[in-house]
Amino acid sequence: MIKHLSPFFDISVYARKDIAEDALKLNVKSVSLEEAASQDIIIPSVPLDAFEEVILRIKNIVKPGSIVVDVTSVKVRPVELMEKYLPPHAEILATHPLFGPESGKNGIEGLRIVLCPVRVNNLELITKFLSDNLRLQVLMRTPDEHDRQMAFVQGLTHFIARAANELDIADFDQKTMAYQKLLDIKELLGGDSDALFLTMEKGNPYAKEAREKFMRTLEKIEKFIERN
Repeated sequence: MIKHLSPFFDISVYARKDIAEDALKLNVKSVSLEEAASQDIIIPSVPLDAFEEVILRIKNIVKPGSIVVDVTSVKVRPVELMEKYLPPHAEILATHPLFGPESGKNGIEGLRIVLCPVRVNNLELITKFLSDNLRLQVLMRTPDEHDRQMAFVQGLTHFIARAANELDIADFDQKTMAYQKLLDIKELLGGDSDALFLTMEKGNPYAKEAREKFMRTLEKIEKFIERN
């Protein structure tokens, strides 16, 4: 995020660990939690299992008119937590950039970002910045719409990628184009951190249903093979 946002904003970063050296290299300020949470735009960039704790820690620091922007891979739960704990004077925008360090390593122009506005005064201005300055495709969704779709788009895809990674499928020289796509999925997604993987699989209220449907389908296909 720093790479893409620093041309437009002065950025301050807080982390539990000492990030002073990294911050210096990235030309951003390493600050206390209090200073970070008192900015005009606050982006809690943490795994879902740490999100509630962070919101509780900043809820009394956020200034009137500031906007809290989450970037987790699920939306229903983070929105519930932000609406529950953040003061009424704080604006709330739930987002999901549909890319990461690997998929955005060659640039993010043309990639997609989902916005789930909860209470936002300048949504048109924010949308214009994302589309005109960052050149992203902006999609508007409700948190529920987002999670229902992402149960398949991410939950199922990353589930298959984790399986391909665990199987450690090899890069054979007699591969087909279809097999290469499976290798690409393994390379792109198979190395997800456990925190990210579990956010998509356990944090999304619809992901389990998608996985179970997939597993039932596999069993159906296996029975078809055995019968014929």
